[in-house]
Amino acid sequence: MELDTFLALTWFEMLLMLNKKNPKKNPQKDEKNTSLSQKNAPLLKKNTSLSQKNASLSPKNASDPRLPRYLQVRDDLLKRIVLRSWAADEALPSEEKLAAEYDIAVGTMRKVLDTLVNDGIVDRVRGRGTFVACAAERSSMLRFVRAQGKTRNELPVTHIRSMTTAIPPAAVAEKLKLKPRDKTLYLHRTRSLNDEIVLSEHIWLPLARFRKLQKYLKSNSPPFLYPVYESECDVLVSRAIDDLTAKPLNRANAAVFKLKTKTVAICVERLMLDHAGEPVEWRSSFVPAERFQYSAEVR
Repeated sequence: MELDTFLALTWFEMLLMLNKKNPKKNPQKDEKNTSLSQKNAPLLKKNTSLSQKNASLSPKNASDPRLPRYLQVRDDLLKRIVLRSWAADEALPSEEKLAAEYDIAVGTMRKVLDTLVNDGIVDRVRGRGTFVACAAERSSMLRFVRAQGKTRNELPVTHIRSMTTAIPPAAVAEKLKLKPRDKTLYLHRTRSLNDEIVLSEHIWLPLARFRKLQKYLKSNSPPFLYPVYESECDVLVSRAIDDLTAKPLNRANAAVFKLKTKTVAICVERLMLDHAGEPVEWRSSFVPAERFQYSAEVR
């Protein structure tokens, strides 16, 4: 055996001997540290969970690195909103804090938030901050109805006429991006003022996301559905795409309003999206022409 190899082996054997002769120097200290770690484990687990919820997404789910930096930050903020790091109507951290977190200029962060405002993901309230958008109020179908209640702020009486689960028509399945055999929760409901039906709605929802809603609606008839989507199904709606046309009522829809067939009504076809841009509701609503109103401020 060569001398260098012999010396190397001898040195390795000496190290092994030293390790055997020198066990842990302070086992009581190690035991104390172990006990402390076990005691703090729930707290560590809680903090880890909170960090995972609020942290930026991993590189695997990150935005395309070829995009400009402000678009990468926009995509990451959007994903955090989708993961519910902030609740509906909850304020985001200030522009300065977010800019520091992402290591970008405040002006760049303002540009990021501008894009989210334009997409309807967040709302800016002057003097208060930037909030996660909630479409519950501004997307209410009641804005298309000329209200003539007994009192100014009277809400129409809501009545669910039918509720079923079934495979939807092909056109509805396409709007909701459903697979061929996917089922929907279908609702037909009306809303009335002074015992007169002013709005008839046909609503389709992906059953996979709205199973809990069916049980809730068997014993409740809320005036607004969007807040219930969030409270019962954890589905937060972000924006609506409305398409308005004038159509003659068919026999079934005319019977709901107690009007003659082919009476002209306004049909509002709506696709509702969540913050991730995924469709969550397709709705076809009818308002008799004489009860229809629409106003919009254009700047």
